[in-house]
Amino acid sequence: MTLLASCSQQKDGMSVISGNIEPVTDANTYLRLVRIDTLAYTPVDSVKPGSDGSFSFKLLPELPGFYLLQSGRKTLAPVVVFPGDSIRVISEKGIISFSGGTEAGIFDNFRQSLLADEAVVDSLGTVVMLARDLDNYAEFKKSTDSAWAALMLRAKGRSIAYLNEHPDLLSQILVVNSKIRQTFIFDQATDSLWFYMADKQLTGSHGNSPHVIAFHKRIKTLRTANHLEARARENMKPGKKAPAISLPDMNGRAISLNPIRSKYTLVYIWSPTDGPSRRANLELKSIHEKYRTSGLEVFAVSLDNFPERWAAAVNLDKMWWNNVNDTLAMNSPVVKDWYVTKLPVFVLVDQQGKIVERFTSANSLNDRLWVELGK
Repeated sequence: MTLLASCSQQKDGMSVISGNIEPVTDANTYLRLVRIDTLAYTPVDSVKPGSDGSFSFKLLPELPGFYLLQSGRKTLAPVVVFPGDSIRVISEKGIISFSGGTEAGIFDNFRQSLLADEAVVDSLGTVVMLARDLDNYAEFKKSTDSAWAALMLRAKGRSIAYLNEHPDLLSQILVVNSKIRQTFIFDQATDSLWFYMADKQLTGSHGNSPHVIAFHKRIKTLRTANHLEARARENMKPGKKAPAISLPDMNGRAISLNPIRSKYTLVYIWSPTDGPSRRANLELKSIHEKYRTSGLEVFAVSLDNFPERWAAAVNLDKMWWNNVNDTLAMNSPVVKDWYVTKLPVFVLVDQQGKIVERFTSANSLNDRLWVELGK
């Protein structure tokens, strides 16, 4: 089934989103259009599709913005809507696609490429799961890891091309924040230049948009954080002796950083109450599983006033490595000695106790470990 693109504009500023979805079996299911505001989701309208799946939304948006098309409780797809847009929608084999409008069709082509990537990722996951009991499982895992890295690299290339080819599109915000499954294509720390570029382009073309204003504030905060982190990295140059750490573990015994036991020791500084740290815990688990047999050990330093909360987070996130905590939290000597400006912090240390590199994200850490231990 094919859909002819519709690029017509409504002269009265009325935006129309219409098309067909696959007929639903539940007669009580309505399609909803929800506006994505900077602080909340706001329902705009709901319609009951016809017996053939046809539907139409009409709205008068004051400014260009982002919307979600939902069916019942399920979100079908995001769409970019400008005043006066005429956007066509079709559903085929459970996949929603858009065409026409000022940006809707252009962004949807990009979104469809991410959906194709996610299908490949699912296939890779299935291969790994089925190969777990095979003697050559390690080879399968290394092969799928390489395929995943190549896929992410291609996705980043497409995203960069989008930013370069469409410098005046509001949907740059969606592109620079895109992810494949739970992995963001752009890392705020290592890929900050692309965030800066999008911010500059968006401020020039859509400076009055609430989305752009909120994005600009976020980028200002990112610039400040990256400046502080650059100073910290300067003070912890590769080759310097890693500061000593001795803190109690979950049994109350003092545990010291002892990098001679493994080829590399990752000093990981985090907090159970810090959102980025909790997300990094999950990423680090995968990294540890990948490289622990090749010589990676983790020494995780928690900064939390309440040991019970720290212990609960360790067990909940299944952090099966060396764990210690300092109840002085951000007043801990670790914060000063290791130049902690934001959490989490990743510092790779060699067997001589010297700093190999300080990383700003789990992704950049994984890239370095692939060079050191993955081949």
